Amino acid sequence: MNIQYIVLVESWLNIFFFSFFFFYKQCSLKCPFYLNLSFVKCNFLQSKRLKRQEIFAQDGLTWQKIVQFFTQHLEKKDQPAATHELKNILQAAKQIVGTDYGQDTIESAGGFLFKIFHNKDQIGHEETRAIKQMFGPFPASAAELSYAAVGRLVAQIGQSQVDAFIQTQSSLKTVNRSSIFGRNIAFSFDTYVLDAQDPVPRSEGTDTEQDMDFHSFLNNHVGERKARGDRDDAYSAEELEQRNADSSILRQEVEKYLNEGNMLSSSAEELSTSLFEMLASTKSDDELQNELFELLGPQGFEMISKLLQRRSDIVDSLVSIQLDRQLKGMRDESAKPTYGCQVTIQSEQEKHMMKIYRKEEKKERKREKRGDEGDTCENAFHFDPKELRLQREQALLTARRSPVLGRHREYERIRYPHVYDSYTEAIKTSAFVGGAKMLLPEGIRRENNKMYEEVEIPPNEPMPIGFEEKPVYISELDEIGQLVFKGMKRLNRIQSIVFETAYNTNENLLICAPTGAGKTNIAMLTIIHEIRQHLQPGGVIRKDQFKIIYVAPMKALAAEMTNYFSKRLEPLGIAVKELTGDMQLTKGEILRTQMLVTTPEKWDVVTRKSVGDVALSQIVRLLILDEVHLLHEDRGPVLESLVARTLRQVESTQSMIRILGLSATLPNYLDVVSFLHVNPCIGLFYFDGRFRPVPLGQSFVGIKTTNKVQQLHDMEEVCYEKVLKQIRGGHQVMVFVHARNSTVRTAMSLIEMAKNRGELSFFQVDQGPDYGQCEKQVQRSRNKQMREMFPDSFGIHHAGMLRQDRTLMENMFSRGYLKVLVCTATLAWGVNLPAHAVIIKGTNIYDAKRGALVDLGILDVMQIFGRAGRPQFDKYGEGTIITTHDKLSHYLTLLTQQNPIESQFQQSLADNLNAEMDPQLELYRKELVVESGRKLDKARMIRFDERTGYFASTDLGRTASHFYIKYNTIETFNELFNAQKTEADILSIVSKAEEFEQVKVRDEELEELEKLLCNFCELPATGGVENGYGKINILLQTHIGRGEVDSFSLISDLSYVAQNAARIVRALFEIALRKRWPAMTYRLLNLCKVIDKRLWGWAHPLRQFSALPPSVLSRMEERNLTVDKLKDMGKDEIGHMLHHVNIGLKVKQCVHQIPAILMESSIQPITRTVLRVRLSITPDFRWNDQVHGSVGEPWWLWVEDPINDHIYHSEYFLLHKKQVNIHAHLLTRANPNFFKNVLVFCFRFHLVIVSFSHFNTST
Repeated sequence: MNIQYIVLVESWLNIFFFSFFFFYKQCSLKCPFYLNLSFVKCNFLQSKRLKRQEIFAQDGLTWQKIVQFFTQHLEKKDQPAATHELKNILQAAKQIVGTDYGQDTIESAGGFLFKIFHNKDQIGHEETRAIKQMFGPFPASAAELSYAAVGRLVAQIGQSQVDAFIQTQSSLKTVNRSSIFGRNIAFSFDTYVLDAQDPVPRSEGTDTEQDMDFHSFLNNHVGERKARGDRDDAYSAEELEQRNADSSILRQEVEKYLNEGNMLSSSAEELSTSLFEMLASTKSDDELQNELFELLGPQGFEMISKLLQRRSDIVDSLVSIQLDRQLKGMRDESAKPTYGCQVTIQSEQEKHMMKIYRKEEKKERKREKRGDEGDTCENAFHFDPKELRLQREQALLTARRSPVLGRHREYERIRYPHVYDSYTEAIKTSAFVGGAKMLLPEGIRRENNKMYEEVEIPPNEPMPIGFEEKPVYISELDEIGQLVFKGMKRLNRIQSIVFETAYNTNENLLICAPTGAGKTNIAMLTIIHEIRQHLQPGGVIRKDQFKIIYVAPMKALAAEMTNYFSKRLEPLGIAVKELTGDMQLTKGEILRTQMLVTTPEKWDVVTRKSVGDVALSQIVRLLILDEVHLLHEDRGPVLESLVARTLRQVESTQSMIRILGLSATLPNYLDVVSFLHVNPCIGLFYFDGRFRPVPLGQSFVGIKTTNKVQQLHDMEEVCYEKVLKQIRGGHQVMVFVHARNSTVRTAMSLIEMAKNRGELSFFQVDQGPDYGQCEKQVQRSRNKQMREMFPDSFGIHHAGMLRQDRTLMENMFSRGYLKVLVCTATLAWGVNLPAHAVIIKGTNIYDAKRGALVDLGILDVMQIFGRAGRPQFDKYGEGTIITTHDKLSHYLTLLTQQNPIESQFQQSLADNLNAEMDPQLELYRKELVVESGRKLDKARMIRFDERTGYFASTDLGRTASHFYIKYNTIETFNELFNAQKTEADILSIVSKAEEFEQVKVRDEELEELEKLLCNFCELPATGGVENGYGKINILLQTHIGRGEVDSFSLISDLSYVAQNAARIVRALFEIALRKRWPAMTYRLLNLCKVIDKRLWGWAHPLRQFSALPPSVLSRMEERNLTVDKLKDMGKDEIGHMLHHVNIGLKVKQCVHQIPAILMESSIQPITRTVLRVRLSITPDFRWNDQVHGSVGEPWWLWVEDPINDHIYHSEYFLLHKKQVNIHAHLLTRANPNFFKNVLVFCFRFHLVIVSFSHFNTST
């Protein structure tokens, strides 16, 4: 019964897991646990590969070993000088390599410089050529600095010791590398055609043929052993023990290999049979080594080594054991154990065969008993019981090898009417790329050499003309459609297919199509449909009854979409505005706007608020989500919360909000369809690469070396080869890098390589009639590098260049006078400037949010690849990405749609729960929600009754939701923030917010941080330069003091800190106001203005005006000319005081533009404990749109008790431009009940009015 019980348990476990996966997929976007099971093998390979890279990184001469060498061999008194010289070498390496690379690369370059200069008397031609060959053009001062520093270090310790040290390290590297098994394997890539769940093939025949071949092979060996004589009985005990050990090693190695999570689709029996068949073949060890590697992959190196070493012993022992079993069965066939064989597993067919077998045996015994031999031979119909027994054993053997729940079940694939996915239909090949196994389209080309591995995917064949094509002409549309699409003749193929559903129905849509396929015009079709829904019979559009929201992934893209939709919808009078962090809109502007183009984070903030913006969200009728595939990335939780909030609004208000999702091609589009509540039979449109305007060929190159300096060199080499290949074909190339200074360095390096190899003539362009005029325009530019590169047909483009220089480079490239344009990704997002080929050189970019180098996002990669191919000229485009070998499989799976989109919502569940406060939660998520509720209740952000399950929002929670503050930051505020803190304490608290947790201190930044601390920090910076929160404090004060930083990473960190600190301090101001702390409220409001204006509070108020020169402002501060004094002086007097006669008028104008008000109050007792305060406020300044905006000047008013440090009432109001211009009185009536028990607690009140945005404006 044990065997039956185990089989039963296995069956129920399989059924349980399959049911669990099916249930989970119905409840969420993608099951993470299921994916983890699917990718156990890949994770295991990744960990082994990283471990091997760490070992390789320790080989040879490294910077850590150099530092350790000098630390061990120098006395303590000499170590500070040596440390200083080592820093000089790193500084020189940074200048040579550039600041856009990580510390590992800079240290690797430092080790290279040390090795070059350790035994040199001068910087000769050979040394210069070696550095230039490795890094490209470099500053001579950096080489001189490193040479001098290395010379002083060597002098401290002795030339002989340094030479011996370097020689030892170099030889150690050679020994270590040569001892690695499998290093000299000759890779072959004749891969098998597999489905995703197929078992590993063992030969070219079928399973039955393999089994028969295997048995015949054993029989042949048995025959050979019989010919030699029966020697088995003569085996000694030692020989039998050795033979058993040899026979078990194959099984042990197979089980160990499978237990590590490799080859999940194969059983131990199948793999053992395959391996024995290969070992017993007549192939040599070298040939067999390649086949074993193809079968087992890189993770099987150790196993392959053991099997080849003991190949003959394993084969001989297994053949001997098989011979023993057959001889034993012949001698004593009836010998059976008394247990174990009593339990069998039989199918119905086997039971029927056994019944026939027993009947025939009975008949045979009866005939033998009668002695009727003749009848037996005539009536037996050649029936052989032994043959039947063998057939039954073969059937049981086959049943044992197959799983209990068969993997191969024929399901009829559901075909949706508008899904054009050739990838699922295509034949795929299984292959190892970068150590990870994946399925790739048939017809790929692979190259694997010592420097790199390359996978090239040819361009797709375009969809045949006429396939599902019913073109929609603009002339056939109604009047509104013709007005919007004016200038177009017809819609393209994708737009024509989607037209009927998008233009004439209210169905939710998911459009998956390649970049550049025309998804924006599909969005326009849905917009026109929504406008037609609100069209009155007279042709009047009811603009106040609908809002259209377009959510773009980036601010730059939001600006571009705003311009596009504004031009298209202008004939209809539809107002389109941008609502992002950079473009704020007033309530009136929002009400007058019918379409808002925003970002996910901004719209999340707007829809979170429970008051004010409710009317806005309730009249939304169309929500367009661009780049839905970002669900898989860090911003995914924001998109999920937007969709969830929209669907909840639809259900609770029974209003109709249409959702349109625009996405690149993705593998699990059905999951996204379920997430967006799209009907897959009507609203799902999936278009693969065949619908791209220009078919795209893709190449993926992975650089194998782990040495950072060598990686840079190899990437330059491969990049040059790819560029030269395109140039020889007569094409233009764009090379994308990820830092501004990398554009110059890469372009100069490519030019240098072309000169050294004598191939610069390939880059020369045909000089047309206007070439001379173009050359003059370039020579007039102030950009020196641009002028030097243009004669060689190279150009650069990045956001740091002047607008006129960027435009000039774009024009030169479009005219064909530039063959190679080295640029950053801003060009891909901005100007539509296609090229035949694009190359992405390197995939590491610095992310200030994480404070580290991260992989280039798939959104940027797809946008850059979208620039490949010119629709008017090219039949296909080419995109190449050059990355490290460990990232090769990552980008290959992303761009071949093998990486499914998963939900990232759980990572931000606590913050999103705080914004929602919805008690209607599903049971299966209850534990997560209760835990999040406990955390929020502990932080006093909500009131949570665990017994009843009710949530109630608090002022603190609302503030955190409105200002996007994480709950861990609120916990920090609860612990550290109180009414007695100073400005220095507040900056220290802000620096400890969780929003800055990822900002780390790097060794190469310490020296510059020390300078910033000394030069720009007016307040004590708690933590100093060694701690992360100290670094944030220093950067924040540097931002306020308008200091400049040099390091590339510090520039990014400074921008990130400044952007987030202003928001956090605003939140602290709201918290202090709600806590009714007047002194702290005033202090925080001033600190908000300090960060926004980048001025300390003690600076002269006129420094808020950029129109005044710094020298004039300094003289005013020296002479102590306050604003009140300047108001009383005339313009001529001011000019004479400042030794600048003409500046007097400008100063006088600025003084009168500082916001100021005159206030009168009247107090009227209502009861013994209630007062009514009536205010009359008169503006006392002149309005200037450049200073005050076009709407109004915001102010805060509060009534405080200075003795008890308490605010009794606070209010926000807006002083409008019209009221200022006519000096009208603004009447503000306070709530009659906002003073209670006044006479009991206090006899004095202060009424304070402070400008929300300008200094020196309190009353």
